[in-house]
Amino acid sequence: MRKKLIAAAALCLTVFMMSACGGDKPEQEPAGGDTGASLKISLEEWPVIDGATALAPYYEAMAAKLLDIPVEEARQHVLCSTTDGAYTNLINKDADMIFCSLPSEDQTAQAEAAGVKFECTPFLNGGFVFFVNKDNPVDSLTVDELHNIYSGKITNWKEVGGNDQEITAYQRSEGSGSQTGIYRFIISKDEIMPAPTEKKIGDMAGIIDAVADYDNGVGAIGYSYYYYVANMHYTDQIKLIGIEGVIPSDETIADGTYPLINQSHVIIRADEPEDSILRKIIEWITSEEGQKLGEENGYVRNAALQ
Repeated sequence: MRKKLIAAAALCLTVFMMSACGGDKPEQEPAGGDTGASLKISLEEWPVIDGATALAPYYEAMAAKLLDIPVEEARQHVLCSTTDGAYTNLINKDADMIFCSLPSEDQTAQAEAAGVKFECTPFLNGGFVFFVNKDNPVDSLTVDELHNIYSGKITNWKEVGGNDQEITAYQRSEGSGSQTGIYRFIISKDEIMPAPTEKKIGDMAGIIDAVADYDNGVGAIGYSYYYYVANMHYTDQIKLIGIEGVIPSDETIADGTYPLINQSHVIIRADEPEDSILRKIIEWITSEEGQKLGEENGYVRNAALQ
């Protein structure tokens, strides 16, 4: 009953979350729903699935494949509460499976306090990326330079080969997948400089829009995940910068030459029974069919699964 009620409510939540999870998707609809998938699941046994904004196109298309329905209909049967909300729902048993980056320290602590252990399975490769305004002449930064920018040691672009201009270093909100990413790849939570409210952006689109802004964005820098920037909220008013001289792209993320490789994970509670439908879904996701679905929707395969 709980699952049916949540699934029925998903349509309302999907509409509410459209700006975060649907409004900026590529013009091409996600592939899914016609399909010949080796695994078929009925609506009666369909679990409650939630996840991060940047992975919504994948798990929507997956739902279409496994339920054998159009993507538009499949969206009614998944949630998109963003990373922090998805982890909270999984911990509280308001979701059965989530699609996110690995949990933050706070999310792990929240789970431990509730007696929950996560089981995380990587299934796609991605990149944690930094971007600047298109008019910024800086094309690449080192990890050390990014660390010093976000610790407040470097405050002017001329210190890293750019113009004599103050750096506006935007951050994301605590608990977001992007903020967890900068703590994982660049700087610890204890070292990062405090950000005033106007420089701490609550949603993924907002940080891109701030850096792209014609009047105020020239000195700005922000960060996100490659798929979201390149496919869901692309604008030619920003440019992705290289890390250690390597520009993020499908090719450099696939071959691992881009330094900040971030794997996407499907996450369940570790006490899920071995014969659970969730484990069958994970087996499908990590199979050739699941990897092909990722490619069809613009994601990069997990090289370890090839």
